[in-house]
Amino acid sequence: MDNISLGVMLSNLREQKGLTQDDIASKLHVRKTIVADIENDKIIDTPLVFIKGYIRSYAEIVGLSAEEYQPFIDVLTQQYKSYQVKNHIPKYQKRKRGIKLLFICLIILIGALGVTIYCVNKESKSNLVEVSHYISPSSNHINS
Repeated sequence: MDNISLGVMLSNLREQKGLTQDDIASKLHVRKTIVADIENDKIIDTPLVFIKGYIRSYAEIVGLSAEEYQPFIDVLTQQYKSYQVKNHIPKYQKRKRGIKLLFICLIILIGALGVTIYCVNKESKSNLVEVSHYISPSSNHINS
């Protein structure tokens, strides 16, 4: 029984009790896919503390003792640590991406505003009538 995975053990006990994955999901208040992932020993993209809680609750429902599932929890903890190191993006890199995106949006907004102001200004200048040819160039006309 040493080479049987935790997921297989939980699945077999669930079936012996006549429960479905939906029944377990309902009792754990999770999606059925979470139960399926636990039974298939997949790493779930959820904080480890929640996964441990789901497994403990699942084990209680199907009657698996803590002594039987604890070694699997220890192995799972190591797997999650290596998974998180491999797939972790530091917060400062996420923040850097956000700042870059904000900067790009700001440049686009300023460019659009500049083009709009240029077009409005050009349009208003073309509507002006040049009045210089209506004004007499010399004041001699008045004295005569």
